Amino acid sequence: MTSTCSESAGDRSPLMVRLLEPADTVPLSALPAGWFHQRVEVLVADRAAAAADPALTGRLRGAWGRALMRGASDPALAGRPCRWEPPCAFDPLFREQGRITTRLSIPRPYVLAARPMGGDLLVVLTVFGFACDWIEAAADALVAGLRHGEPAPLGGPATLLGRRLVTADTVTVPAAETGPALLTFHTPVAFRDGNDLRFPGLRTLVSSLGNRVSGLARWQDTAVATDWKTIAEHAETLTLEGDLTERRWQRRSNRQDGRAIPLGGWLGRLVIGGDLAPILPLLALGTTCHAGSHTTLGLGACTLTMAAG
Repeated sequence: MTSTCSESAGDRSPLMVRLLEPADTVPLSALPAGWFHQRVEVLVADRAAAAADPALTGRLRGAWGRALMRGASDPALAGRPCRWEPPCAFDPLFREQGRITTRLSIPRPYVLAARPMGGDLLVVLTVFGFACDWIEAAADALVAGLRHGEPAPLGGPATLLGRRLVTADTVTVPAAETGPALLTFHTPVAFRDGNDLRFPGLRTLVSSLGNRVSGLARWQDTAVATDWKTIAEHAETLTLEGDLTERRWQRRSNRQDGRAIPLGGWLGRLVIGGDLAPILPLLALGTTCHAGSHTTLGLGACTLTMAAG
């Protein structure tokens, strides 16, 4: 998780330069205090049951992305930097913006989630940092995808009861001394594709979150200065108890002519004990940006609470 970048100067758009040359550097402990993000919340009538399908948010992402494509520039659609001023929303939200290292891409600055609210379904799109400059276009595309997506992400016409925008510029980190941390996954957390599934342990979870948070920090105009190796090693000193249920399903890839792609992960709760201070900022930030892999498909949505010591 270093700041070395392999992109050549000729390949860099102004957006990429901003991401690869952040204006500020902060320690991990300071990152939550300036974690700007906005949520678009859309309430869909009578569709609460759809939230139980782990493939739902992938379909929502597809419908949303296709709606964004209708307003995109030709270069962005071809995977090249958008030269419009400002760039079309498809460019920052869907196009890969380069790599921090040869192994670490800058993540796409959003997550999608869906949860029941009474008998209705609440669809939530969260956008991070300066990608929120395109929040109105993102919100309009989400509504268009829900109403007119082909194929329909909810399997038929959707009646929308309301839409609102929620803004937050900080994330609260709980006090470490209040007790063990309870990390509850509401959508499956995954670390690899296919049928060879195993929960890899706390070090892998923490390292994965570190990669994701340090990448998304670039959308906050910030690089993270911390000893990631030490944090990962500290995670191995903590106690971990799990109450996890394995889930398996398939998603359809529109880019691969509808080919079925197997996915799997775990739902449930992890209880983490010990000296939590070094990892609590990561866990708290993970509640906004999800954990593990396939986060843009809605996987790894979680909440963090502290148990009594």
